[in-house]
Amino acid sequence: ANAAQAEVLAARLCAEGAAAIVSFGVSGGLAPHLKPGDLLIGKSVKTASGETFGCDPFHAAALGAGAVLFGSDNMVATAAEKARLYRETGAVAGDMESHGAARAARDAGIPFIAIRAIADPADRALPKSALGSIAPDGSMRAFSTLLKCVTAPGDFPALLQLGWDNEAALETLGRDLDRLLGALFVGLDL
Repeated sequence: ANAAQAEVLAARLCAEGAAAIVSFGVSGGLAPHLKPGDLLIGKSVKTASGETFGCDPFHAAALGAGAVLFGSDNMVATAAEKARLYRETGAVAGDMESHGAARAARDAGIPFIAIRAIADPADRALPKSALGSIAPDGSMRAFSTLLKCVTAPGDFPALLQLGWDNEAALETLGRDLDRLLGALFVGLDL
């Protein structure tokens, strides 16, 4: 969950001869109709600074892409903020890595695609104990997040729900990712 780190890693892969960059993982829903576990294939990624990164049209079409994603440098934590981003950008989901990976792919002149599964719906705010749960390197600070629940025990049910929703997203990725990557490899000139 760190766009700068995603960009560095993707740029390294590009320099090593990657034929394409695929950003996949979980995201937060911005559109009210999305539920945990829903799978999205990006057609583009928008950022707060106004950048738009198009996903490779050939591969996006092959996978049935149609989602506009929002690349955020910060957690989108409240239902009101999610609704605002949906209204202002047209993005249906947001994540914190795709725009970094997309930037590296664009700079290297290679195809990019984003695959995301919804981990938290648009109408649900992230519990306060989850804020700051991402370390600067993008890893999760699970122990410190649980410690925050000691001082805010009311967050625990919401944190549990977030965990279940995240599990639904990961199950979707686990079920569908091999098929999607296989479809992508068919079109790449390797």
